[in-house]
Amino acid sequence: MSAFICGEDHFKALAIFAASRTHGYGNAHFRVDPRYVEGIDLEAGPVAVRRGLHDLTSAELASLYAEVLYQENICSVRARYPGDKKDELPGPIIRSDHIVVSTSDVVQANYRLKPVAILKMCDCLEYQSCETEDYRQTIAYRLLEQIRRAAIRELAGYEDAPWDYAA
Repeated sequence: MSAFICGEDHFKALAIFAASRTHGYGNAHFRVDPRYVEGIDLEAGPVAVRRGLHDLTSAELASLYAEVLYQENICSVRARYPGDKKDELPGPIIRSDHIVVSTSDVVQANYRLKPVAILKMCDCLEYQSCETEDYRQTIAYRLLEQIRRAAIRELAGYEDAPWDYAA
């Protein structure tokens, strides 16, 4: 098999990482700010967000992020296996129509992964989601790139490394 739909926990872990709050300038910020993911719609998905960004919970944003990534993965696998019915597509046998991240998911330790695990999971998901011709123009691609950048910034020693180097 050359492409499969990743499991629900895969999407939840990536989305929870991205939607976690960090301490930044002024108020706490999300690791991946939806304002910088071109095309993301805060009113889309199974958990529509109808409040301002500052009122957004990590679970609401994680649900949106998980859904964007999940639907693109499904689209890719359908492109790779166009003759397969939904329940015949490679991946978990029990598959939800949508992925919703709950508040209890957000606080569970098993979804709190180290940055290197997040980076590897990004690579896996990209490999499973790149079968459409327009993949690099999708919101999911842009979101996954932002998740990668956030994970890199979380690597040990990153903050202490020189921004500009001169010997």
